[in-house]
Amino acid sequence: MEITTVRWPALLISLALASAAYGADPAAPAPAAAPAAAEAAKPAEAAKPEDPKDVKDKLLKLTTLEQAFVRADRDRKQLAQFIVQEQAKLKNATTDADKEKIAKDLDEAKKKFQTISIAMDIVFGIGNRRDYEYNDVKSTVYLRVGTVEECFGHAVQVRDSLKKFIIDQKALMDAEKDKAKQDEIQKKIDNATKQYQIMAASLQVVFGVTPQRNYEYNPQNSTLYLKVSENEVAKLKEQLAKLQEEQAAKAKPEAPAPGK
Repeated sequence: MEITTVRWPALLISLALASAAYGADPAAPAPAAAPAAAEAAKPAEAAKPEDPKDVKDKLLKLTTLEQAFVRADRDRKQLAQFIVQEQAKLKNATTDADKEKIAKDLDEAKKKFQTISIAMDIVFGIGNRRDYEYNDVKSTVYLRVGTVEECFGHAVQVRDSLKKFIIDQKALMDAEKDKAKQDEIQKKIDNATKQYQIMAASLQVVFGVTPQRNYEYNPQNSTLYLKVSENEVAKLKEQLAKLQEEQAAKAKPEAPAPGK
């Protein structure tokens, strides 16, 4: 993931999230890699799309950073409330079928709650930062996490640093002849890879960004845009039209049966 910061309005801040998927090897060659990472990995030049309409040069609004945070926080709170309700229902359930269904729904909700909670803890509490602010009016101490934009930028920076570290360590291991030192370097790579995968997954859960796609960030309105091609836009419009037709069909009242 590469972040290029430039002066507005020359360009938008570019977020080139074009590395391998977060579950894959972060050191694998990928288009639009950070300069240092590209030098280390030396990936083959990406092939240009044969169809000009496949070039991803259109911007599709994805979300504002604030909207992403509010949505993630809302989902977390709703899941917590749902878990409490389902636990109460499970205690009062009388049949085995009801108990089995409630237990299944409860288990799924707990997994989702854990996933989103961990993701938010990672994105908004990276490195166990502890910055405090004191409100002398309320005589209250607050833990300052930072703005959503600061947290997002920090998360991206940590993820990029982990990717570069992995690439650099792999280069060292390839050049190292001593087996013991190779094993030591491999342990560092394994540990960093796990952290990389967790960070990438957390960014996807909270902000909806995936490492294999490219984005642009507009600091003027704190909005993330997904880079798409003309063909993708046409496909999205087609899907939207189909969805609207299905919704209209459902909303249309059924005609009375003959003779009634």
